[in-house]
Amino acid sequence: MAQQWHEAPEVVTHNFPEVYYPAPVPEVAPYPHGENFASIPLKPFNDNATLIDPPKSLYAGTHSFQTYDHQLAQDALPPIGHPQETSKRICGCSVLVFLLSTFIALLSIAVIGLAAGTGIQTRRANSAESKLTALMSNVSNIDRGCTANPDAATATSYTSTFFSRTTYKIYCNSDAPNPPLQSLFVGNFDDCIDACASYSAYTPGNFPKESVSRNFTCSGVSFIPDWTNRTTAVAVNAPGNCYLKPGPQNTTALTQAAGSSNGPAVHAAIIQMS
Repeated sequence: MAQQWHEAPEVVTHNFPEVYYPAPVPEVAPYPHGENFASIPLKPFNDNATLIDPPKSLYAGTHSFQTYDHQLAQDALPPIGHPQETSKRICGCSVLVFLLSTFIALLSIAVIGLAAGTGIQTRRANSAESKLTALMSNVSNIDRGCTANPDAATATSYTSTFFSRTTYKIYCNSDAPNPPLQSLFVGNFDDCIDACASYSAYTPGNFPKESVSRNFTCSGVSFIPDWTNRTTAVAVNAPGNCYLKPGPQNTTALTQAAGSSNGPAVHAAIIQMS
């Protein structure tokens, strides 16, 4: 009978562990010989020991590392007590640029102001010249035509619209005699004659005892057209451009005043007796 068994390898049982854990090793080695740190004797300091200089730099011509480090620190840091100066800035610009910009701006404003002022003065001068031209063109209306055509205006008559409608005769480039009763500023020759008529009309009521006196009433006027301009009158200290004159008045007593370097033109009007 044949032998019966299984020739396949059999699994042998074992008792050893699958993972090996080594014993823990202390992190700090113990002091040798079981001694503590305090038990190790210290060697006394030897005053006669030779000091070893610090190593020199390996590069020729340079100092030691200690000297190099010291000089490097001095070069990198500013000296104590002397802070490093920084450039001052205003509005993002340096002080010099800011001052130059301000000066240029002020200069521009001054130039613009001067140009504007010059333009204003030029316009004023042109306006004054235009007014003067217009005034001179209306002189014939101021002095009843004595300046424009004295020969035609002389001996013409003017009757006041007011105050008993008194009539006066015009004499161009002539001055009525006698010291004035009153001086005043009027707009034209007609207003001056009306003032004379008004003066004579109110005299009897205000001064009844003197109303019969021919020297107390206005019998003529002297009118100076140049002094209708107040500025011109003030320049020569004139008290008015119309002068009321007492009587007696007549053509033979008139004086010539055509106007020259000695004075302005004067025109007269005297009362016309009926």
